[in-house]
Amino acid sequence: MCTEYRQEKKELIETLYKDRKLSNLPKITQPTLIIWGEQDQVFPLELAHRLKRHLGENAQLVVVKNAGHAINMEKPKKQYKILKSFLIDSVTPSQENHSNGPKLD
Repeated sequence: MCTEYRQEKKELIETLYKDRKLSNLPKITQPTLIIWGEQDQVFPLELAHRLKRHLGENAQLVVVKNAGHAINMEKPKKQYKILKSFLIDSVTPSQENHSNGPKLD
C-alpha cells in the first residue's frame, strides 16, 4: 500500500520543504487524506491548506487540534479514527463486491 506513487509523494514532500512553490508540485489523482497537526512546528498549517487547494476535490484535509508534527505519537487514537473513517467511507458498494478489492469488516 505504501509503495504506490512513492516518487510523487517524495516530490510533494521535497517541494513543500525546500522552496514551497505549489506550481512545482505534482498532482495526485487518487483520493488523498491529509492529516495535519494544528500546532505543527515543522510544516506550518498554512502549507496544509495550500496542499489541499493544490490537490483539489480528491483531497481531504483533517486538522488535528492540540497536536504537533508527530500526530501518530501525540494522538494515536485520533489518527486511527481518521484513517479508519477515510478508508471505510472511501469504499463504495461496487468496490466491496469486487473480487480483487479490499474487504473491510
